[in-house]
Amino acid sequence: MKIDLPIYTTKLPVSGKTVEFTPLVVRDEKNIAAAKETGKNVDGYNTLIRIIEEKANVKVSKLTETDTIHLLLEFRKKSVGEKFKTVFICPHSNEKITLDVDCGDITLKGKSKKSQIKTDDLIINMGIPKRFEDPTSGILSIETIDEKIDFDVVSTEEKSDLVENLPISVKNDITSAIEDLYHYNYTLKYTSTDVQKTMRLSSAEDFFTLLFVM
Repeated sequence: MKIDLPIYTTKLPVSGKTVEFTPLVVRDEKNIAAAKETGKNVDGYNTLIRIIEEKANVKVSKLTETDTIHLLLEFRKKSVGEKFKTVFICPHSNEKITLDVDCGDITLKGKSKKSQIKTDDLIINMGIPKRFEDPTSGILSIETIDEKIDFDVVSTEEKSDLVENLPISVKNDITSAIEDLYHYNYTLKYTSTDVQKTMRLSSAEDFFTLLFVM
């Protein structure tokens, strides 16, 4: 006997694609928890990503980090609920912290999908990074006086070489520019040893740890 699961839809903020998906079930929860227990946190994350790919029929590795986090939020809300308690260890005091979290407080930030950086010699066209911890992963193209280099058609090695030869000032401009692009971040505010502290979450792995405490 098989239970018919509801089908939900969500629109990815960057790609604009509308995705249909079914919620996580108990078996999925057990598989994610087992991966975390027998391996590392990243193993639980990778297990969830594989499950999401099956349930949403989407290749997560092809998505920007913003769209990936959006999917994590939607799966959390539709599968488990929007409000929950999260438990973590304060990295400063090693104290166990319990906080109430509302997914409704985690909203999309930024103003656009693309940005452009201009210097005297270069024009750098930016999109949403694959991983925000590497802002240069959002470079779409670099234009010089003589040519336009499309990052879609150059090899990984060539991309790395081009990025490593950028002036430091341009690298800093890229880091600043991505703050205006669509992204998610969330700051946990808590008290430990009678001191107010904060913890900023910004990567997909960060949000997995927050949203899927199993």
